[in-house]
Amino acid sequence: MLRGLRVPAIVLALCFAPAAGAAPQVELTPALGGWSRPDRTTEIGVRVRADTATRGTLGIAAGPQSVRTRFELAAGETLRLDIPVASGATLDATVELEGAPAERRPIALSLSESPLLGAALASGQSARLVGFHGVALVAGDLPRNASAYASLDALVLDEGTLRALDTRQLAALIGFAASCGRIALVSADPGAWRVLEAAAGCGRRMLVAGASLDEALGRLQDSLAEPAGGAVTAADLGALAKTGAAAWPRVVAALAVFFAAAALALIFVPSMPALLLVPLLATAVLAALLHAWEPRSRLVVWAEAEPSARVAQYQAWQQVQGLARGRLTMATLAGLGQPRPCDRHRSARLELDAGRGQLASVDFDARLFEPVALCYSGTFPVMRAFGVTAIGAGRVEVRNEGTLASPPGVFLAGGHVQDLPALAPGAAATLRLETGRPPQDAATRAALARTPYAGFGLLWPLQLDTVADAPADAAAWLFVPVAEAT
Repeated sequence: MLRGLRVPAIVLALCFAPAAGAAPQVELTPALGGWSRPDRTTEIGVRVRADTATRGTLGIAAGPQSVRTRFELAAGETLRLDIPVASGATLDATVELEGAPAERRPIALSLSESPLLGAALASGQSARLVGFHGVALVAGDLPRNASAYASLDALVLDEGTLRALDTRQLAALIGFAASCGRIALVSADPGAWRVLEAAAGCGRRMLVAGASLDEALGRLQDSLAEPAGGAVTAADLGALAKTGAAAWPRVVAALAVFFAAAALALIFVPSMPALLLVPLLATAVLAALLHAWEPRSRLVVWAEAEPSARVAQYQAWQQVQGLARGRLTMATLAGLGQPRPCDRHRSARLELDAGRGQLASVDFDARLFEPVALCYSGTFPVMRAFGVTAIGAGRVEVRNEGTLASPPGVFLAGGHVQDLPALAPGAAATLRLETGRPPQDAATRAALARTPYAGFGLLWPLQLDTVADAPADAAAWLFVPVAEAT
């Protein structure tokens, strides 16, 4: 069953008439031919061209959340943005150009209740998969943000389409593969296959190829028997963050000062005006402090990778606890990619930096001590390769098969954990399973919950060197599940 209207291949163009010169042209193009699924993420391509210098504001509202960006163009300059947004039957776009009235245009999406199969085939062939709704795509329809691939449940593409993708589209496709996206390649170039194979998550079980379209679709159909690994959730990361107490020490200190002042007033100025004035002044001071204090941001990053994978997939969770009722602005962390509010149904206003093409801040309507959170996801290269071998008598050997030394970590098996020493390239450590201990912290408990049954897990703390604006107390881990002894 389908909802919404099919968006034609022609872009939605908005034209405005300034006082002089040709009208600036604003084009809004939904990715994936305008197809998506309910409660998923899609992408809107924005193109603005002006023959004369102009400035303006563009906004896209998707349910309770909206994205806004301000831009300034020189004469003859073109602005190009690809904005991830929550999917909906209709998105509302607003464009305000200097010297012209605001214009509002709806962007209709086609929402499918059946799984979506994107068929980007330069050969012009059609693709069908049992239980899926097939959508014919061209190279230009494929998104430039990996998060927009959430609209698709599977993708089949051929070599001609791969060659037509630009750099950002290729990066997004690699990100889709790394996040366990189901991809079938038809007559793929060996080099392209190696790149995607090296990045593919879930042990490369979701990436298939065939010499013909029928062969590729058959292998894609077979891959449906392999469930994709469940990503760590915001609730899991929230438990790791140990939030909730960040604001209380300052509030408790302020209340202690208030009670001390009230006690002194009762002792030295026992009059009715003083008894009334002290609480009023204390309340005003406390309210001012709550509005003046800058909320502290907390960050947790959880990454996972296969034992010999070259790419790790990460989920990150950034939380701020409001100290007063009203608008709460969260500055985003540039080194973690595009964020989104963790709660899709919460009202939020996202500010996009048109120069960088990245979200700069998010505004929430917060209540006193209410936490709000942003979620990030993406991939990064890893250089760790490990093998775990059972050697009998309740012992296992953990070997560093990579080319770089590994830091100290944690080994997980049978519901217990034990220390894993630092290992040089080619070095190995022999561990006795009976010497394990119960988990002592949230990170090891979360890792044990994701360790395969009858398998093993490896856990290391991570340094967030590439996230220059990360909070000082940010916590990050890399987890490697090992399904069975290798």
